[in-house]
Amino acid sequence: MNGENSLQTMHKSEGQDKIKKLEDKIDTTEYNIEVSKELISGVPSDAQREKLIEKNTQRRHAIGSMKKEIRDIEQTMEQRSREIS
Repeated sequence: MNGENSLQTMHKSEGQDKIKKLEDKIDTTEYNIEVSKELISGVPSDAQREKLIEKNTQRRHAIGSMKKEIRDIEQTMEQRSREIS
């Protein structure tokens, strides 16, 4: 029983660490989107402006993927918790 509890604790800790790292990445990506938005208005070149707009689109998709990964990790942690209990 004690081995199961330590295994559960380890999985939970690993999951929480992964979630924290993903949340940090999301924060950084959101910051980069905001900075890029500010730059877009001051960029003289249409080509550069389009590149920044496209990069922000990619960043938004990445944020969606990271949020999905967080949900998946949380779901796995919950499922493991129920299996061990």
